[in-house]
Amino acid sequence: MTRRIGVVAAALMVLLLVAGCGAQSGGQQAAPESKYPEKTITYVVPWGAGGGSDVMARMVVDIIQQNKFLPQPVVVVNKPGGSGAIGMNEVAQKKGDPYTIIGVVSGQISTPITTGAEVKASTFKPIAALALDEFFLLVKPDSQFKTLKDAVDYAKANPGKLTVGGTGTGSEDHMCTGLFQKAAGIKVEYIPFDGGGETISALLGGHVQLAWANPSECASQLKGGLVKVLGVMAPERLKTYPDIPTFKEQGYDAVFRQLRAISGTPDMPDYAVKTIAEALKKVSESERWQKDYIEKNALTSQYLGPEEYAQAVADAEKQYTEILTDLGLIKK
Repeated sequence: MTRRIGVVAAALMVLLLVAGCGAQSGGQQAAPESKYPEKTITYVVPWGAGGGSDVMARMVVDIIQQNKFLPQPVVVVNKPGGSGAIGMNEVAQKKGDPYTIIGVVSGQISTPITTGAEVKASTFKPIAALALDEFFLLVKPDSQFKTLKDAVDYAKANPGKLTVGGTGTGSEDHMCTGLFQKAAGIKVEYIPFDGGGETISALLGGHVQLAWANPSECASQLKGGLVKVLGVMAPERLKTYPDIPTFKEQGYDAVFRQLRAISGTPDMPDYAVKTIAEALKKVSESERWQKDYIEKNALTSQYLGPEEYAQAVADAEKQYTEILTDLGLIKK
């Protein structure tokens, strides 16, 4: 009996040694991070095609793939609707998924503050912020408003009658409207749309008198003479558009800039965040990004890693709460 027990014990030892050797020689499955990414990454844009978020996403993806900053493709998928809520809710359901990312702008920070929605910008795993965007107030070339003062005078003579189009309720466009109203002492009618492209179409179609747009959203229309800019909500004139006056120099102390960033799914693994953040940093440092996106579209280049980006979101939530309270979108 003792001899039999000894034989069995010896056999078990051999099996354990073989298993150990197998693990050391590569038999053990590699950790997920060592192979990431192994498949296509989906970049969700929670706004319509043609808007500023869509323009940025497609430039980011093109630069990544052109320079092979990631070994797998990245595809852009538009999920517009609900002032960004539809796309945000869909990505929020993919908890822990390392293959889904989402574009984030200031409106996705502000809108949940007004709606009380559970899914907000801080729900997602911060990856990186890439730029600050500016805001133009547009009119058609044949508009009765030749200057910003003309629009203000009209609004004062016709309270609540001046129509201003923008992307989303409680969005950055809506906040720009609030700042403009406060600085000029007027009241306008804000009309929300699902994206920058739709907003500009509404202006060109005569459905609104004024419209907000980022420079990238209206560059082709501006070049083609289809729209005119009454002012930019920047701290100073833009190098790309030196002839466009700021709101402030026209007597209206209103400045607002939009954050453009990318986040991951809730609880996205740290290895995925690190890999994508590194790729995005390379994008931000590339000559093409600086020349064909930042300079061309009159943005300010600003790369923030995961921790800095998370802090920027927290700071913005405080600032936007004040603006939205003034707009009456948050009960005091």
